[in-house]
Amino acid sequence: MSLGWLSLIWIVSSIPSDELPGIKIVSADKLAHIAVYLVLGLLVNSWIKELSLSRRWINLIYAVLILLASLDEQHQVLIRGRTVSVYDLLANCSGIALAYLGTLHNDRVSRSKR
Repeated sequence: MSLGWLSLIWIVSSIPSDELPGIKIVSADKLAHIAVYLVLGLLVNSWIKELSLSRRWINLIYAVLILLASLDEQHQVLIRGRTVSVYDLLANCSGIALAYLGTLHNDRVSRSKR
């Protein structure tokens, strides 16, 4: 499911845009970036929970997610009408960070139940 969602992100971000890019730091677009990458992180969290991975593996997986978000933003330079945006990247990483905080919370809760 996570790979399917990631594929959908890449497909949508590869669609050419005829609009001129705007530089709005806070906008519905940025909230969409956060939401899309939060969903990806939550899907990954459910996979992580099934596998009972160690914190080291979880950190590595989240580092890869940030790398993928960066690559997704960078590849848009090749798409007509799209540009690379540091603000979009920050929004992507914010969604990933929120999901990561979810793993930390779940880890604390499971340790307190032991």
